[in-house]
Amino acid sequence: MFHKLPIANDIDACFMHKVDGGFSLKKFKEMAELGSIALEFIRARCNDGTLPILNLPYHRDDIVSWKPIVDRYQSLYDDVVILGIGGSTLGSATICALVDGCVITAPRIHFLDNIDPISFDSRLSSFDKEKTGFLAISKSGSTTETLTKLLIVIDRLGNKNFSTQIICLTEPTDNPMRRIAATHGLLCLDYDPKVIGRFSALSTAGLLPAAIAGINVEGVRRGAAAVLDATIFAKNPLDNPAIAGAAINVALARDHGINQTVFLPYVERLERLSIWFRQLWAESLGKEGYGTTPINAMGVVDQHSQMQLYLAGPRDKFFTVICSDPRGLGGRIRGELAGSAAESLNYLLGHTMGDLMAAEQQATIDSLISNCCPTRLIRFSNLNEEVMGGLIMQFILETIAAAQMMRINAFDQPVVEETKLLIRQFLQEEN
Repeated sequence: MFHKLPIANDIDACFMHKVDGGFSLKKFKEMAELGSIALEFIRARCNDGTLPILNLPYHRDDIVSWKPIVDRYQSLYDDVVILGIGGSTLGSATICALVDGCVITAPRIHFLDNIDPISFDSRLSSFDKEKTGFLAISKSGSTTETLTKLLIVIDRLGNKNFSTQIICLTEPTDNPMRRIAATHGLLCLDYDPKVIGRFSALSTAGLLPAAIAGINVEGVRRGAAAVLDATIFAKNPLDNPAIAGAAINVALARDHGINQTVFLPYVERLERLSIWFRQLWAESLGKEGYGTTPINAMGVVDQHSQMQLYLAGPRDKFFTVICSDPRGLGGRIRGELAGSAAESLNYLLGHTMGDLMAAEQQATIDSLISNCCPTRLIRFSNLNEEVMGGLIMQFILETIAAAQMMRINAFDQPVVEETKLLIRQFLQEEN
């Protein structure tokens, strides 16, 4: 186990002494050279500042600068709608999930990320126009889907003065979003051009909506800083959770044909984290014939949909199971309410819903291991801002490290750009 972090990693069930589907400790130790290359890359980027995502955990000045915006949105609006897509919103949606189950009086945050016209119109029309603020996010300022949504919102707000009701966040360049903002007198915040969208969870794009939602965003960055510090100062790269996780993924794919990575949290508030991870991993590593396919799942729901495949299907999957300690939480099952069913439910009566969740997550872990599935466990006692920041930073570092081990660039997406050009071509041809 790795300790002294907001989260604890256990990789023991990735090795053949624990599961037949794992690989040897000898092969793992042979990954040390690649691990050292990845770690030195991360250290160098931290030191020279050329990868700002690795410096963001230590910043607080930007959080102070947003406070007037946060205060204004919290005082004026019941709902705040985030207009964006992909990396511009997934990180923020991940962090904003922390409000579930909390007593917070801040505005409700909504992410309108897709462009299904029926769903978009339905959701947009459900908001009180007078009590709703908007935040449009596009790194390039030319994201077609985001600009479409922004212009439709401007149209729906009508002729009233909405200049303080919409804020834009984009690069400080001459781009379509900035021109639209200038046309309508909208405040436009700067998006750091060196922060790639899918890596932006700890930047303004990820944390400003979370701050408006009432989340302690300094806590998120503290958790991220703890994980980053543990990585930078690691004496042995393979003793670090992020570097070790990258090495395991790369080695299992290269030497064992395990080309799918299943992300399985047993905390429903981490559902968005699994979707965020899916983009981060797929878009960063799926290049030049490399990469493994991320599969997002959810415990306990997917025990009833995917577990049959996981346990009895192809041995081509690596599992990351994320667990909290829910024992004692939730409603308690009372025997007197079960009536004649009480005797058959004797194993359940007197327990809480959290007890059942704890039993189910442990049963899944034991079943995966006994069925020879290489499995990494990530545990924490309670999901909070520090834990969320730690999880986000671990998977950012793991992705960067895996790319270095594969000798590919984690920060571009050339095929995606090709698709964007085709979209514009099709629309121009219709005109």
